[in-house]
Amino acid sequence: MVPFSRSGSRGFTLIELLVVIAIIAVLAGMLLPALATARSRATATACMSQLHQLGFGVAMYTGDNRDVLPLSAHQSASWIGMLATYGLTNVYRCPSDTNRARITSFAVNDFLTPHPFGAATLDFSRLTAVPAPTETMHLAETRGDYTGADHFHFADASSGGFTTNAFAGEVAVVRHRGSANYLFADAHTESLSWTRTRKLLGPPITRFIRPDGLSDSP
Repeated sequence: MVPFSRSGSRGFTLIELLVVIAIIAVLAGMLLPALATARSRATATACMSQLHQLGFGVAMYTGDNRDVLPLSAHQSASWIGMLATYGLTNVYRCPSDTNRARITSFAVNDFLTPHPFGAATLDFSRLTAVPAPTETMHLAETRGDYTGADHFHFADASSGGFTTNAFAGEVAVVRHRGSANYLFADAHTESLSWTRTRKLLGPPITRFIRPDGLSDSP
């Protein structure tokens, strides 16, 4: 009987182990960016889903209240509490929002509330008063350092209130890989790149912020 011999088996050499480790490192380097992109897309989708649900809540609220849109803290009756009565209690924070000191990641366009800041003679607080609901932003994502509570102070364009720099100072315009999610007055949602949003802000003035697409400048 031939005795058992272990001379035919051997372990990995140091060089072979280093090669394997190097291959694993390269593969990980290729996969991590893809995983980060997938995660970013997932959070953007979750954020958009929340806006979809808020849009349904807005539609139900306006249907129950003679077409009046939910109000803001300016009217001492925040849209957050108004929509919560429709069972919307866990849809106010974007997963990508790192500011945990506030209850919502979204705010309403002040021009869709009674007598908005910077244009006190206007009143587009009823959906039927909005000339083109598909074109006018209703809710958007707030910047991490935004302190304007539940609404944006979009002063009229003539005073610089929704120029490019002023808008980006309030809205998280690039939160989702260079884009942000928006809910429009007709309750549809869109993801808009900052490049596209800048064009909507004008010039020329569009209906994106101020529903009549005008300015108080002479």
